Amino acid sequence: MKKSWLFLLLLMACTQIPGSAIQTPEITQTTETTTIIETPVIEKPTRPPLNDNLGTYIIQKITPHALVSTDAIWDTISIVPVERYDALYQSDITILAHVFKFSTREELKFIVDTQFYSIINLGTTRYQGQTIAIYLSQENHRIAVWTSGNFLIIIETYIPDYVERNVLDAYLYRYPSDLETEKCIDSDGADHLIQGTTNRVKIDGTTMEWTDVCYRDSALYKNKQYVSRKGLSEDDGLLEGRCENNIGNPGYIEEYACHRGCESGACKLA
Repeated sequence: MKKSWLFLLLLMACTQIPGSAIQTPEITQTTETTTIIETPVIEKPTRPPLNDNLGTYIIQKITPHALVSTDAIWDTISIVPVERYDALYQSDITILAHVFKFSTREELKFIVDTQFYSIINLGTTRYQGQTIAIYLSQENHRIAVWTSGNFLIIIETYIPDYVERNVLDAYLYRYPSDLETEKCIDSDGADHLIQGTTNRVKIDGTTMEWTDVCYRDSALYKNKQYVSRKGLSEDDGLLEGRCENNIGNPGYIEEYACHRGCESGACKLA
């Protein structure tokens, strides 16, 4: 009897009880899908051609020079985009005119202050009552440069001696200079026989451009705002604009008594 019970116990021990086994979880394999996002192609806006503007910005006829070639392209000076118009003139010498058109005056001023600062403040001069800068390039070409509104004008003469005046005059007439400089410029120096201009003269704390004038014709004298320190008379007095030895400083008014009298801002020759 005991053997029967033992056999029964052994049989129960070897038999699995439903629900008692450890269930191994099923592993479900998944396939990841990578989505590729294509970058859209953005077309840059096309710039209009500039050749149609050549007649507006380039001077076609300057006697006695022949207009050999012209060009109009989009260009960049430093980081600033500009419209550039070129004209090549030829006679016994070659002259190349560049007209750069900027979008704003602020962009032009940035280029002048960063790319032309030394040229303008060391090479500026007065020419026909206007301020321009003249310098010698590495190619031994004599170059004039100035600003006018949103334009930068460069006249390059292919010789070292001078800037060709016919081309220079024509472009100065089309684009009057508004170039500013920290340098004092006296167009006639100490020559009292020529009516000159001085770009930076300090009067009563204000710096202004001064044109030589006879004492009696001066608005300051007429308005009783100026009294001669040297006792100039109405007949002989000349108020001449002059620069200091340090041309970085503003200029002053020199009183001069003309020996033969004053007329039209200069001393009379006879």
